[in-house]
Amino acid sequence: MHWSLAIAEDIVKRRGEKKQVVATGITPSGDIHVGNLREIIIGDTVHSALADKGVDARLIYVADTFDPLRRRYPFLPEEYKTQVGKPISEIPDPFGCHSSYAEHFLQPFLDSLDKLGIELDIFKADEMYKSGQYVDVIKEAILRRDDLARILTDISGRQLPEKWSPFSPLCDACGRITAAIVTDCDMKKEEVSYECECGNRGIASFKGGGKLAWRVDWAARWKILGVTIEPFGKDHAAPGGSFESGQRISTEIYNYEAPYPIPFEHILLKTKEGEGRKAKITAMSSSMGTNIPVHTILETVPPEILRYVISRVKPDKHIEFNPSLPLLHLIDEYEREVGGIGKGVVAKIPFRHLLTLVQIARGDPAKLLEVTIRSGYEVSERAEDLEELRKKASYAENWLQKYAPASIKFALQADLPIEELKSLSEAQKKVLTLMAQELKEGTNLSAADWHDKIYALASETDMDVKEIFKAIYIALLKKPSGPRAGWLLASQNIEFLRNRFEAAGGETRN
Repeated sequence: MHWSLAIAEDIVKRRGEKKQVVATGITPSGDIHVGNLREIIIGDTVHSALADKGVDARLIYVADTFDPLRRRYPFLPEEYKTQVGKPISEIPDPFGCHSSYAEHFLQPFLDSLDKLGIELDIFKADEMYKSGQYVDVIKEAILRRDDLARILTDISGRQLPEKWSPFSPLCDACGRITAAIVTDCDMKKEEVSYECECGNRGIASFKGGGKLAWRVDWAARWKILGVTIEPFGKDHAAPGGSFESGQRISTEIYNYEAPYPIPFEHILLKTKEGEGRKAKITAMSSSMGTNIPVHTILETVPPEILRYVISRVKPDKHIEFNPSLPLLHLIDEYEREVGGIGKGVVAKIPFRHLLTLVQIARGDPAKLLEVTIRSGYEVSERAEDLEELRKKASYAENWLQKYAPASIKFALQADLPIEELKSLSEAQKKVLTLMAQELKEGTNLSAADWHDKIYALASETDMDVKEIFKAIYIALLKKPSGPRAGWLLASQNIEFLRNRFEAAGGETRN
């Protein structure tokens, strides 16, 4: 049984609501990365499992766009020091292409969710506050200020300042939401008076003039949106953490049952070795730039693979994400156990084989179609088939460029690699000559045919088959190793192979 079905069954047992609301949420303070995506995919997978059980379930995503900018992150210009403390929905886009800082990092992620086929209802925190959805819960929080302070102190063990307020006003002078102190409250007018560190005194409306403290905000959101289930990082589930305080605030202040929790371990990024660097494992962080944005990885990995990488692992197990060779192994596993990538005939082409084809075609669409057909996949010239091939090939090309190890990369040599062929033994050259003699015009060998032929030659000549493979690779690629030989050979023109093996076999050793 998949872990999501077990969770769905437990939810049905424990919660009696007729409608379940699965909530996810992230602050778009920087690129929303693969690590952040685990929360969304867990939520989506559980939502689907509930639907399969006939439960009326809804999946929502809350973008915490009203959160303040905590500090000037390394990727921000020096002048963004003046923006620290302001809500990210109210800060200009540092790159000048979106309406705000928040939108710059949020929109590419939302576009990625479309590609991943994840359908959900989107809420933006700044819009929720400004529309008045939070007014009632803000009133309740201010009225129960002392009870909230007691809960937070009990849970966290931290004494709150004497003038602490659950509501943080947005200063209309400096624009910060982290620097003002509430001095008075008018419940009828639904507003507070405040004094800001900048020296300004003003009035802040409950309707967009400020926001609740994080732990209070989380519990208030559950009630506003009717949340019944929520996945979140294991740090929130720790004793004294935000979920424990949220549970008590939800039940004691808002008279609302806290959601069914699904705590999960984090996705760790394994960076590749090279240029004097050792491979290392690090936590993903938007603010530090140690991450792979979701929209970036979806340029190199088909959406179904990214979903598979995350959904195959139980939430309580961490994921070590290595986009290099280990990811290719997972793609192989997906194709064996789940199915092909893409549609129609293109779905039948193994991704690993496509890596060979695109390196032979070198960006030429006509050449790619030619070598694909020659290697045994009858892709038609219909627009939809060509588009499927182009799309899948673009994943392969981008993965090769960004993440492939040197051992996967090769270049088919247009000219005979004379210097490299000097390393071959006479026995290896003889085998190449024998191969050339067997390749008559009109011959059409599949990858399996080539595999059988190579092993037959090894038996006939009493040679180690590894030495034959090495000779083939050097003759064609100028290196002693390469992709699966059967696939490589099946994609080539027979006349080219006959001429190349004949020439390589005839090379004299110096």
